[in-house]
Amino acid sequence: NLLSSVTGLSPQNIVMLEQVHGDEILVVDSFPQCNLPAYGEADGLITEMTGIALVIRTADCVPVFIYDVEKKVLGAVHSGWKGTMLNVAGKCIEQMKREFSCDPGGMQVFILPSIGPEMYEVNEDVAQHFPENTLFVHGKIYVDPWGSIENSCVKAGVAAEHIFNTNICNRTNYDDFFSHRYGDAGRNLNFAFISRD
Repeated sequence: NLLSSVTGLSPQNIVMLEQVHGDEILVVDSFPQCNLPAYGEADGLITEMTGIALVIRTADCVPVFIYDVEKKVLGAVHSGWKGTMLNVAGKCIEQMKREFSCDPGGMQVFILPSIGPEMYEVNEDVAQHFPENTLFVHGKIYVDPWGSIENSCVKAGVAAEHIFNTNICNRTNYDDFFSHRYGDAGRNLNFAFISRD
């Protein structure tokens, strides 16, 4: 198992989802008893447990990780255009507040490589959901998913200076990342875990 060799964690403690492009977020509150292919059908995970890696698989969608430094609670979401429209990152922050008494002011948000605004060409049916984050260039419509997610996190109470965006477009950097729009069938494995140290 690739992630097991990278993280040093046992395969059953590396948690993945059957991602469905929605806004359901599951809480991982115990160690899995076996190595399941998927923890459940959802697009987000939250845990306060050390030694459990939360994995988000992407090929253009945006992987977002949220960490409350004080409470030591970790969230991870898969934010495609539907998830972004549904505010899955903001809902993860709200759920961390509700279930773990987290303070958004103490959270850090990490936006990892994904399709960038210069490459995310869409039709009007998608663009209409992102009026504040739509670009029109030479008769084509582009959506800025990063900007939309950043805005939703700020609205949820995260300080703008605590949002870290790699600004790496996987479609532009196709030599380093899988991109569905480039024709790749593979997936990028984005993960984080709370260390026992």
